[in-house]
Amino acid sequence: MNILTDSLAAGALAVVIAGAVPKPAGASEKALLNPAQVARPNGLIVLAEGEKKSKHHVEVKVMLKGYDPVAYFKQGKAVRGNPSIRSTYDGVTYFFASKADKADFDKSPEKFKPQYGGFCANSMSKGRRNDIDPKVFRVYKDKLYVCTTPADLKEFSANLDTNISKADKNWLQIGPSTYNSETRGFEEPWPFGPEANPQ
Repeated sequence: MNILTDSLAAGALAVVIAGAVPKPAGASEKALLNPAQVARPNGLIVLAEGEKKSKHHVEVKVMLKGYDPVAYFKQGKAVRGNPSIRSTYDGVTYFFASKADKADFDKSPEKFKPQYGGFCANSMSKGRRNDIDPKVFRVYKDKLYVCTTPADLKEFSANLDTNISKADKNWLQIGPSTYNSETRGFEEPWPFGPEANPQ
């Protein structure tokens, strides 16, 4: 029995031929065979299986626009994370600058995640969800607060305890509406980085 694998339509079909069948003059090995044909009078048996390539698009919501949440605490600065070093927590993906930072985050993600779902802390103190600039931040009492602009950070920092108290109360009202449990996604605007398709 001869077994021949023939690439059809960009390698999507496997063809098994049983028995020796003479090749007609001028026929190409790449000639298309009818995959629906199961038997022929000359003894050719064709078994075909279509291979479907998935065009599944995976959207990834990247927290802090790809900046490493652990670096804010360990280095005191905003450090861009590496997309190949990542963790997913609470439906969003975090990138890390090092495997050590990822390990620290994985041990205690609540410690490193930004407050208010990553939305602007100053805006949250006013009852609004606004996007952020991940380079505009403050670590206060072991918590990460990010803001939209340096002016927002300055205003938020002017009376930290009062503004945090206001933002905490507002987050209890606004926070649950940020995540849509039916679509398993976040409502806009979100403080995440661009949607990515890493796979």
